[in-house]
Amino acid sequence: MKIKKLMLSAAACVLSAGFAFAFAACGDPSGNQGGSDPVKLNAEKASIVVTGYEWGPAVNSVVVKFKEKVSGITKDTFNVTTAGKKRAVTAAYCSDANGKKSDAATEYVTLELERAKVTSWGAEASPFSYNQQKQRNEWAAKYAVRVTVAENQSFKAGNTQYKAKDYFSYDVTSSDDRLVPQTATWNKDVYIHEGDIKLSRASWSPEGAAADGVKNPLIIWLHGMGEGGTDIDIDLLGNEVTGLTTDNEVNVQHHFKTGGSAGAYVLAVQSPTWWMDVDGTGDKLNMDGEGEQTSFYTEALYGAITSYVESNTDIDTNRIYLGGCSNGGYMTMNMMFNYGDYFAAYYPICEAYTNSRITDQMIENIKDYNIWFLFSADDPTVAPNKFVRPTYDRLLKAGAQNCNLTVTEHVVGKDSEGTRYDGHWSWIYAFNDEVKTKVDNSKINSVNDIVPANCTVQANMWDWIASKSKS
Repeated sequence: MKIKKLMLSAAACVLSAGFAFAFAACGDPSGNQGGSDPVKLNAEKASIVVTGYEWGPAVNSVVVKFKEKVSGITKDTFNVTTAGKKRAVTAAYCSDANGKKSDAATEYVTLELERAKVTSWGAEASPFSYNQQKQRNEWAAKYAVRVTVAENQSFKAGNTQYKAKDYFSYDVTSSDDRLVPQTATWNKDVYIHEGDIKLSRASWSPEGAAADGVKNPLIIWLHGMGEGGTDIDIDLLGNEVTGLTTDNEVNVQHHFKTGGSAGAYVLAVQSPTWWMDVDGTGDKLNMDGEGEQTSFYTEALYGAITSYVESNTDIDTNRIYLGGCSNGGYMTMNMMFNYGDYFAAYYPICEAYTNSRITDQMIENIKDYNIWFLFSADDPTVAPNKFVRPTYDRLLKAGAQNCNLTVTEHVVGKDSEGTRYDGHWSWIYAFNDEVKTKVDNSKINSVNDIVPANCTVQANMWDWIASKSKS
């Protein structure tokens, strides 16, 4: 439920992008090396290369397409700004259209950029903006890229020599101008439920799974509130779902490579609005109030999952694992209450299913399931005392033997060199494979005991999940 995520940085991007556009429209001052006014580089477009991190996506490379082959470039040739922010160039080379380095001269130049500054709200180079009305992340309507020849530098495009302060400005406005290598390996489609509800899906397959001679498990991810919509890349990048695959420096696949298995399949499903939507309009969250909580998408999500499983005969149906964060944690609980026997284990993160609306019978129905809860004690968005703490306490008192819980003091990043994030972002620990302790259930006598100080038992969440089977 990333209501606040990237809100400040998104606003900064929008303002700075507009500033960059206005600056380009006014033209550059004169005074380049040759004494003539700056000229526009003979380029057609710029593509941004988007990478997912624990805080969300960032632009760390730009591919510029010139109209002629380029020569004479180094990392010092250009100054670059993205979304109005100056970016240090760490490498520059000729490449293909996708940014792959070429030993020969080409019309494409890839400029690798120093990783943007990260704050508790995200990265300055994020290509996302936050839609306050819809309460979710979207691609920035215009992501401004500006490339300028640096002082005392020059290069050639064809037979044309360009000098200092010659420039090229481009606004990235569509998916045609975005390269997302991490999600390119996913198979993306749309599941249509009963001819009406459409859910975007993306599935990832471990290399060699089809030929490893065994059936392989499936990990399912349900996104937070800020990642709803119809573009599955928003889902995959917003929560760094690539952490579940080998398309990321940190991934959990090694926990599932047992018994000859090549690893686990991964499925992400996207809600058009948000999972706790009452009627599909996106106008009302089913959080407060009385009575059993529901979701407009319950049956549709089950159909999206089962139809994918039925289409892939290599999936071990005894080892299907379901989880998600915040709004997706809510939907994980909702699916547990409605289709609990279908899944082998659950991992709800900062889940938003209101405890007061869970009946004793519902607790009784799920007490024997394999569940691992995760949250941060300083979560300002989904108050732990209203949601996960009392629910977990009730499960233990009902006799649950297979329930685990990890609670941290704060959320501290790994990609960001120790940046402390908003306490709601506890999914970061899951995708960084850093859930390595759990509470000592013998010390839990009330909700007041569900605290980091009692999180002393050594155990890895993903290793535990991988060991669970319905059989």
